[in-house]
Amino acid sequence: MSDEYPSELKFCYWGNPMLRKKTNEVEEPESPETLEFVEKMREKMREHDGLGLAATQVNCDRRICLVAFPKEDDYSEVKALVNPVIIEKSDETELYEEGCLSFPGLYIKIERPVRLKVRAHIIGEGEVEISAEGLLAEVLSHEIDHLDGIVFIDHLPQIRRTLIAKELKRIAREYND
Repeated sequence: MSDEYPSELKFCYWGNPMLRKKTNEVEEPESPETLEFVEKMREKMREHDGLGLAATQVNCDRRICLVAFPKEDDYSEVKALVNPVIIEKSDETELYEEGCLSFPGLYIKIERPVRLKVRAHIIGEGEVEISAEGLLAEVLSHEIDHLDGIVFIDHLPQIRRTLIAKELKRIAREYND
């Protein structure tokens, strides 16, 4: 099966089944089609002003995400990670205040590993291993979760999910066609 990408990117919000889809590996990370899709993703990420964006959030089932990497005390170097996999994570965790572009206005504390290591193909760099900690580890963990059909609220205990149920219904109603 060859890599297929949507011609137009439709942003997916909570309630859209695409957010629960486990992605398929990209066969040709540097193909013209992949590069064109990544550029369209970059535009969407800029429009929504995020630190990361997964392909499932723009209605595509390919294993690609964009992540803003630190560069001179700023998160401005956006890299495209193709077929990323977490290969190591610390037992030590921390609570991070997280938001998600697919859940506008919702910010909740999520427990994530403080450090992790990711293997991915970075467009323009090839196969790499990325060691990350703090905010970068949080963003990588969040985006790779998306590629596995996991959203950040899945990390909440059921009681806390119950407390935000009204907000989740509002997002699904307000942002979906």
